Amino acid sequence: MHVLLEAPASALDLCKDGSKVVVAGRSVFKIFSVEEEFVERDNLRVGKNINLNFSCNDVVWSPVDDQVIATAATNGAVVVWNLNKAGRGKQKQVFNDHRRTVNKVNFHPTEAGLLISGSQDGTMKLFDMRIDKPGETFESKTESVRDVQFNPLNYFQFCAVSENGKVQLWDTRRADRCEKQWPAHNNHVFACDWHPEQRNLLATAGRDKTIKVWDTTSRRGDKMHGLEHTVNTIGPVGRVKWRPQRADYLGSSALCIDFAVNVWDIKRPYVPFAAFLQHRDVTTDIAWGSDPHTLISTSKDGSLYQHVFREAARPGDKANPVGLGFGINGEVIHAHRQFPKNNQNHGIVSKVRGHGHPNNDGFKKNFTPTELFRMCHR
Repeated sequence: MHVLLEAPASALDLCKDGSKVVVAGRSVFKIFSVEEEFVERDNLRVGKNINLNFSCNDVVWSPVDDQVIATAATNGAVVVWNLNKAGRGKQKQVFNDHRRTVNKVNFHPTEAGLLISGSQDGTMKLFDMRIDKPGETFESKTESVRDVQFNPLNYFQFCAVSENGKVQLWDTRRADRCEKQWPAHNNHVFACDWHPEQRNLLATAGRDKTIKVWDTTSRRGDKMHGLEHTVNTIGPVGRVKWRPQRADYLGSSALCIDFAVNVWDIKRPYVPFAAFLQHRDVTTDIAWGSDPHTLISTSKDGSLYQHVFREAARPGDKANPVGLGFGINGEVIHAHRQFPKNNQNHGIVSKVRGHGHPNNDGFKKNFTPTELFRMCHR
């Protein structure tokens, strides 16, 4: 199911039980209930005082209180919204601590009053919404913080990723320096996401067209910094989200070239495990539903989609399986699928090449599995 918005959204998020979705952008800020179709429940971009506080780069729903939402504004403000507030104006608090636009906001997973932000000014701010004072500043000493995420399984830890390609781990009790940092990507890092079940696994995504999975506690090799998996994609990756209840799967979307929402098996990263192809322009944000079988996305084409996994495309089904083997005497055998022609049954087409081999001229034959095995083990 899908709905067309009056303007493209930059970000979306689901409430804790997945029954409602909020979408936000420069010219749109709405809440929909997720039923058999999207039903508009609230338009937050209303009132007499529409200003840049309503122009959003990011939006996040509190995991503790489903009546509280926070946005990252293009004018550098962090805005907290109270959906229970009477009247049209739902703004609860506005923090103007950042000097430049705010890229990301994130609520603490269990502490209702804590909110963190990452900005183009290179800083992160930790706000306690229960007290009226400026947020605590964490200096990344980088060009720009593009994403910031609390670790859902480690109360005091959060991660920040920057345009200089580095990943930083911080303890909320130590604002003077980060616990750990390492060069994760060859260019801008745009997104990060903690694994929902394994507290030390972190996924990052960047302009270098890769998604990387890190064991943040690993001490194996100074150069690799605990790199566990790498997924190579066809475009710069702007969003990455772990799939719930599926330990080895994550979803991603690109900033250009590829309009699809791809789902990857990190242990078989060569081709997407599944893909959702409904968008006609770049996908700007994704979020998994309350179960692993639904995913919601929004795009520059102005659409909001709920995808059902059973309807996903399976790129692997269209891949041409290829086999390669080497014999002890230097022979090389190459096998690939031969598709049907003139209603004939398809089979395996093989070529054997090697010095002194009777088929070194590239002779083709449909070999049986036994013959293939013997050729590779002569």
